[in-house]
Amino acid sequence: MKLQYAPADTLARLVDDIRLAETGSLSSIDFDGAPTLYAYRTIPYSVGVLSGIVEGHPKLRSGREISTSQVFFIDTEHGVARTLSRWYRLDVPALRRDR
Repeated sequence: MKLQYAPADTLARLVDDIRLAETGSLSSIDFDGAPTLYAYRTIPYSVGVLSGIVEGHPKLRSGREISTSQVFFIDTEHGVARTLSRWYRLDVPALRRDR
C-alpha cells in the first residue's frame, strides 16, 4: 500500500518557508496573497491547527469559520502562521473565556 499525504513539492515549499522563518527572514516572504484569519484560536488536537473566520482563501468562501490543516510555524508577533499548504495572516485572536 502507498500513502502520500502531500506532494514532495508542497513539503519542499513548507521546509523552505520554515527555514526562512527560523532565520528571521519573514520580511522576505510575500504575504499579500495569504488568507487572513479573524477571531483565530489554536485547537488542541493531536497536531496543532487553527480555527477562525477566513478571508481571501483561494478555495474557501470568505466569512466562513474554518479549521486549518496542521500548523508547522506560528509567530503571533508578526501575525503569521504556516500550515502544510499555505501561509495565513493572523488578525485578531478570539476572545478568551476564563472560567
